[in-house]
Amino acid sequence: MSLQAILEAIRATGQAQVKEIEEKARDQVNEILAEARIEAEQVEKQACAAAVTPSARERARIIHQARLEALQITGDVRETLVEATLDQTRGRLAGIRTDPVYPKMLRQLAQEALTELEKSLEEAGKARLEADVRDRGLLEIILSDLRLKLPVSYELNCWGGLVAKSRDGRVVVINTLETRLDRATPYLRSYLAALFEKELPEVELDRDVELATAL
Repeated sequence: MSLQAILEAIRATGQAQVKEIEEKARDQVNEILAEARIEAEQVEKQACAAAVTPSARERARIIHQARLEALQITGDVRETLVEATLDQTRGRLAGIRTDPVYPKMLRQLAQEALTELEKSLEEAGKARLEADVRDRGLLEIILSDLRLKLPVSYELNCWGGLVAKSRDGRVVVINTLETRLDRATPYLRSYLAALFEKELPEVELDRDVELATAL
């Protein structure tokens, strides 16, 4: 399964949960900022008899603290969204055998593994394979179409894909969906974090609050 297909699956399966968590995040951020503004106004009133600078600094401290709390909330929500989306992706891949795209996907994974082994040993035709017994019938058709007669042991328990090895076992190409997702996860985390950062509400402060924070 290509990385682009995984990303499309993520976008397709995560929208409802993304919207729900975004709404909760927006409410939490707005609530914190509203409470901070009220607290700042109270401090400002209490300090009206004092010098202007101390009052502005206290107000700035309160608003700054509120902003940090709001940013922490959006950061936590973003991480929650990333983990939830990755969990959804794992769940979808774990049940991919029931999807009509799986035969084509297994063929691609098999061809990739054999090609990689051939690059290393120049002997793809002498490889041996390990696969999940649930893929026996499909894999036999694929190998027949490729005109390959390779020994296959059905000892794997995986979401899909296979393992190709040299006859002596020194070179191993693991091309299961689990390993593909593991390799893609660091990139997916960065991609999803950037994606959700754009979709989450921005923490905005009034211009006069920004100026007060700078004092």
